[in-house]
Amino acid sequence: MKKTTDTLWKTMCLLLGIGLIWCLSLPYFMLSNADQDIFSVATINRLGRDGNVGEGTGRPEEKMKRIIKIVNDLLNIAESSDNPQGPSALKDYKEELQSVQIHMEAEKVKGQLKDEMIKEMHLNKIQLQRHVAHMEELLKLQLEKEEKKIQQLKSEETNCPLPPMDNHPECMGKLKWLSKMWKSQPCYAGYGVNGSVCSFVIYLSEVEKWCPVLPCRVPLSKKAEAGSDYAVVRENLTDLYPSLEKRSQFRWIEQRIRSMERVWVEAGRSLSAKYDLKERKAKQILVHPGVVTAESKAKIAEAAFNGGPLGELVQWSDLISTLHILGHHVYLTASLPDLLHYFGVDTGGCPPFHSNPNLIYTDIIGLRQIKSVLKGSWLKYRCIIRVLDTFGTEPDFNHISWANKHKLASPFGRLNMIPLQFYTMFPHTPDNTFLGFVVQNQLMSEQSELFKSNKRQNQALVYGKRAEFWEGKTAYLDVIHKYLEIHGTVNNRKALPNYVKNHGIVKGTDVQALLRQSKVFVGLSFPYEGPAPLEALANGCAFLNPKLNPPQSSLNTKFFKGKPNIREIISQHPYAEAIGEPYVWTVDMNNSIEVERALNAILNQTIEPYLPYEFSCEGMLQRVNVLIEKQDLCSSAVSWPPLSALQVVKAQMSCKTACQKAGLICEPAFFPHLNNANSLAKNSVDCQTSEFSASGLVFPAYNSTQHCWFQSDPLLFSCVRSDESLTRVCPCRDFIKDQIALCKDCI
Repeated sequence: MKKTTDTLWKTMCLLLGIGLIWCLSLPYFMLSNADQDIFSVATINRLGRDGNVGEGTGRPEEKMKRIIKIVNDLLNIAESSDNPQGPSALKDYKEELQSVQIHMEAEKVKGQLKDEMIKEMHLNKIQLQRHVAHMEELLKLQLEKEEKKIQQLKSEETNCPLPPMDNHPECMGKLKWLSKMWKSQPCYAGYGVNGSVCSFVIYLSEVEKWCPVLPCRVPLSKKAEAGSDYAVVRENLTDLYPSLEKRSQFRWIEQRIRSMERVWVEAGRSLSAKYDLKERKAKQILVHPGVVTAESKAKIAEAAFNGGPLGELVQWSDLISTLHILGHHVYLTASLPDLLHYFGVDTGGCPPFHSNPNLIYTDIIGLRQIKSVLKGSWLKYRCIIRVLDTFGTEPDFNHISWANKHKLASPFGRLNMIPLQFYTMFPHTPDNTFLGFVVQNQLMSEQSELFKSNKRQNQALVYGKRAEFWEGKTAYLDVIHKYLEIHGTVNNRKALPNYVKNHGIVKGTDVQALLRQSKVFVGLSFPYEGPAPLEALANGCAFLNPKLNPPQSSLNTKFFKGKPNIREIISQHPYAEAIGEPYVWTVDMNNSIEVERALNAILNQTIEPYLPYEFSCEGMLQRVNVLIEKQDLCSSAVSWPPLSALQVVKAQMSCKTACQKAGLICEPAFFPHLNNANSLAKNSVDCQTSEFSASGLVFPAYNSTQHCWFQSDPLLFSCVRSDESLTRVCPCRDFIKDQIALCKDCI
C-alpha cells in the first residue's frame, strides 16, 4: 500500500510540474514573436532552486533550454523510481516536450529570417532613395544644359548674320536642306552642327565649300597651315600600338616594332642631336599595306609565323615605326571596309574626316584597292601616293600605252604612275625611289661588350627556311661541312643532310643569337635580295653569296616572271656583292675549289660587325624624313634634288651603268632639265637638228650626225635602257656614302 501511495504521489508531482512548465512556456512564444527579453524570473526560481534556473536575466531562449533540462531531469527521476512498472504516460510527456523544443527552434529560425528580411528591405529603401536623389540631380543638370544650349543657339542666331552670297548660288538651297536633314546622319554632329543657322553656315563654308566663310571665321585649311601642329620626334611608340593591336593582320608587324622600340627611340634622339628637326609640319599619312588584307588572298600575314617570306612585312614594320618616331599622324588600314571608312565612302553623304591626307603609302595591291573604293576620285590623290615595290617597276612596264604596244605583260605593271613613286627595298632601280628597311641587330650600347665576349663556334648557319631551298645543294653543303658544323632553321627536317643541326622555325632574336655564334652565313642562291644577309654582316658573320649563271630575270626565271622589270641579277644578293670582301664572298656553288678558298679565307680572318648606315634605324629616319620634306611629285615647280648635285655624263650605254662607272648614280628627277637643246649645248652637244618623240626610252640622246631626240612623254624617261646607235645624255648625281638615296647637298 505504501508503494502505491509513493508512486501516485510522484506521478501527481510530475504532472503538476509539467502543467506548470507548459503554462510558463506560453509567454515565451508570445514574447519571442514581439522580441521581448523579459521573463518571469520569480517563476523560474520557484521551479528549481537546485538547478539555478532562475538566476540572472538571460534571453528567453536560454531560459527555455534550462526549463527543458529540468523537465528531462524529472522524467528521468520518474522513470528510474523503485517501481519498475512506472507509468508509460511519462514517455509520452517526454516526447511531447522534445516536440515542443523542436517547434521552439523552428520559431526562432523564422524570427531570425524575418529580422534579416526587414533589415534588407530597410537597406534597399535607403539605396532607392539615394538613386532617386541622384537621378533628380542628373535631370536637373540636363535641364540646365539644355537651357544653356537654347540660349547659345539664340545668341548665335542673333550674332551670326549671313555673309553676302556672291559666287555661292547653291548656298541658300543647301542651308534649307541641312536645316531639315542635319539629324539624319550622326556625322554632321561630329563636324559641330548643332541645329543653329551659324553651325549650318560654318559647316557648309568650311567643310563642304557651298557657302562663303563667315567674316569672323578662319577656314579650316588656313587654320591647319597657321597652327602649331609641328612634327616632334617622339620618345616612344606607345600611341602606335592600339592601332596595331586591333587588327590581326598587323600581329607580326607589331611584334617586330615592339622588339625594336628602344633602338628606334635611341635613333630618333641621335638624329635630332645632329640635325634641326623642329620646323617640320606634322603630316596626315595613310598607310595601307594591301598585301596583308584578307581581300588580297596573299595570306602573307598568316604565313609569317610558319616560315613564310618576311621581306615585305619587315619593310612595312620599319616604315610605320619611322613615320611615328618622326612625329607624323599615321592612320593604318588593313581591309576594304577600313578604306571605305577612312575615305568616307560609307558615311552616308558626309565628307570623310581624313579626306585630305598629305601622303599615302601603299603597295600595288593596295593601290588597286584604293582605286576600286574611290573610283574616278582617286586621281586627286594620285601624286601623293607612294607604292612600296620590292623589286621595282621600270618605266616601260609602268606606261600603259608602251606596255600594251610592246606586249610587256605583267600583272603588276601599267599603273601609269611617276616611276619615282615606286619605293624599293634595295637601291637597285634608280628610276624608282629607294625606301629600304632596317637591319635588325641587337647591338645597342649596353650589349656591345656582351657581343665582344661571345666566342664564335666553328659553325655555319644556312640561309633558307624552306626545305625546297636546300634541294640539289648537297654537294655544295658537303664541301662546307668539311670545315664547319652546319646549322639550319628549316620547317622540315626530312629534306636535310643528316649532319645538319636543325633548330626549326625560330624567332628573330634566336636567329640573331645563332648568327653571333656562327662564322659563316651560307647562301643557297634563293631567296633573292632578302634582309637576312645584311643581318649576318651586322652580327659579325661573313656571307657566302652564290653566283647566278646565267643571270636571273623575268625573262628566264619563274620567280621573277610577271615582275614589271627585266633587271638581271648575277648573284643571290647584288647589294651584298657590292659590299664585297672580307664581309661578302661571292662564289660559284658548283666550283668546290672556289668555295674552299673562300672558306679558308673566312676562317683565317676576324671581322667586326658591319651595318651600312642606310640600313640602320637612324639612316632610315634620315632618309624618310628628307623624302617627306623634299620630294614633291605634285608640282613641277619644285626642284629636288637641288640642281647643284647634277653632273652630266654622255655614253653609249644605259645611264645607270654610265653613272656607276663615274662613281655616281642616275637621278631621273634631272631628266626634264636636260630635255632641251639649250641644256645639251651647255654640255658640249651641238644639236644640228632635233625632234621631240615618245618612240624611245633613251631620250635625250643624239646620233653621229648630231641629230638630237628629246622625250615628249615624261613617264618614259629611263635610267636603265640603252641604244647602241645613240649616245645618251645622262643626269647623274653624287651621293652620301652608305646613304645612296641622298645627295651631298640634299640634307
